[in-house]
Amino acid sequence: MTDIDKRIQNIVRQSIDLHVHIGPEIVPRKFTVSQLVQAEKGSIGGFALKNHFWSTVPFVREAQTKDIRLVGSVVLNSFVGGLNPDAIYAARTLTEVPFIVWFPTVSASQFLQSSAWEIAPEWIDPKVNVKVRKSQDIPGISVLSSDGTLTKQAAACLLAIKKAGAILATGHISWKEARSLTNRAFILGIKKIILTHPIYQKIAMPVAVQKTLAQKGAFVEFCYSMYSIDTIPIAAIVRDMRTIGPARCIVSSDVGQTFSPSPSRALTRFASLLQKEGISSEELSVMMVKNPRYLTDS
Repeated sequence: MTDIDKRIQNIVRQSIDLHVHIGPEIVPRKFTVSQLVQAEKGSIGGFALKNHFWSTVPFVREAQTKDIRLVGSVVLNSFVGGLNPDAIYAARTLTEVPFIVWFPTVSASQFLQSSAWEIAPEWIDPKVNVKVRKSQDIPGISVLSSDGTLTKQAAACLLAIKKAGAILATGHISWKEARSLTNRAFILGIKKIILTHPIYQKIAMPVAVQKTLAQKGAFVEFCYSMYSIDTIPIAAIVRDMRTIGPARCIVSSDVGQTFSPSPSRALTRFASLLQKEGISSEELSVMMVKNPRYLTDS
């Protein structure tokens, strides 16, 4: 093992991966929480556990361990009532540490309009038979009214996030929706905000908009899956990182698919690829350790 490999391995051991999908879920997943903790003990500092269909805060409560930091979350998809502040309140009652509130992902109007299926086929091993619904049969969720202003429901969710001291993540809503949502969050004084993988083709937020929101205080997320599943070139990812600046970026895996590597292996691979494109060990540490720990600290 080279010195570079050792440095990356040490960074990953300290890192908090803020985007890991876990089961049980309608989408087949590689791990349950207990399986994930057992498999990754000693290899990574922690995870934020994501499930498109129900809150993971109860899972975290049952699987807490001194070895790995676990961060719960709730995704505001139709399965928890959509833009439902009560779902945020319920999660808050079960934890005293920050959790993530993702705005809609598979229920987002933007996502459904750009995908034929509610669950994207590339997320599922083709050998696994999963019944999925056509996007055209599902009413999407938008955070903006027809006049372009934030809906009352979205505004209520922001207030619930602030009261809970939770972390706001923008999910799969359109980049224009994410911009409006984030700007309102700044006004409300919400301090911890993540632009969820805005380079993703179904979001495609212009990098100039990402930079502006980052300068106001948001963190921009870059995920291994954007390369491994969505085939975005590493050079394009690094270009956007450089434009925004590593101080306002986080590196996550977005794994948990049955065919993907574990989070620690995904992050190790991603970090190695980023380093080959000129990202330094110090910059990797900022994006993988410092910034995620800031977001998840009480």
